[in-house]
Amino acid sequence: MGQDIAIYGSPFKTTKDLFKEFGRQKVLNTPVAESATVGYATGLALNGHRPIIEFQFADFATDATTQILLNAATYHYRSGAKVPLVLRFPCGGGIGFGSFHSQDLESLYLQAPGLKLLYPSTPQDAYNALLAAYEDDNPVLIFEHKALYRSKGPVSFDQDYQSVWKPRQITSGKNGTIVTYGEMTLYAQRALAYLEEEYEYTFDLFDLRALSPLDLTSIKESLSRTHRLAVINEARRTAGFGAEIVSQLVEELFFDLESPPLRISSLDVPVPYAPELETIYRPSQESIAEALIEWME
Repeated sequence: MGQDIAIYGSPFKTTKDLFKEFGRQKVLNTPVAESATVGYATGLALNGHRPIIEFQFADFATDATTQILLNAATYHYRSGAKVPLVLRFPCGGGIGFGSFHSQDLESLYLQAPGLKLLYPSTPQDAYNALLAAYEDDNPVLIFEHKALYRSKGPVSFDQDYQSVWKPRQITSGKNGTIVTYGEMTLYAQRALAYLEEEYEYTFDLFDLRALSPLDLTSIKESLSRTHRLAVINEARRTAGFGAEIVSQLVEELFFDLESPPLRISSLDVPVPYAPELETIYRPSQESIAEALIEWME
């Protein structure tokens, strides 16, 4: 269900040809009324269906805030009912869409007990996330970075697709532990490859993948060994999820740290439309590398 997902195939062509193959019984265009759409889907979920809603942009989900945060998220707590609902959020900046179409709003929804949240960074993890979310009996939000719709990579059925609920360790190193998710995972990988080649700095890099429920077990083990923590996220700095990750880790491992934690995030301003300003607004491979070098030195 969603706006323009049938014949048009959605703005980012993520539902291309589904209408042709499955018809109106399975692929349903909805009015420009996000709150009504989520309310209808919540009713379907309560009655034994497993609806998937695709928003045109994650920003527009704010029009359905009551339905998501108050209704879908709390039904199980209030009545014991299952609400198997999947919400797909095309999110993130870097492609010049401006302040109404580029935000990362995961912190808003992470405030609501009862919601689960996945944020994949690769085509395979996006595929696994859809399978894992569809099978879950809770409302699951999948944040899909718009820039990653253009990425390419192998995709196949993975019997271990439920592992998407746990962090994935990408690299190993001795100089620190770095935690990130979404498109920032790709930027971090390239920045760390540069730091290893030019400065011989190596890091444990973790892609969270699942933001709720949040499993920090492997990251705690890493931090106990490396003694340095950096968190990278695209959302704005103030009240961003990076601050929550730092807080949870430092509460338990404060005396293991050799330096203050580092947070790398976007600026506390609306997302600029001009490409030159948007480059400054959000982290990049270069700014991540520069921040890590300054932090290490």
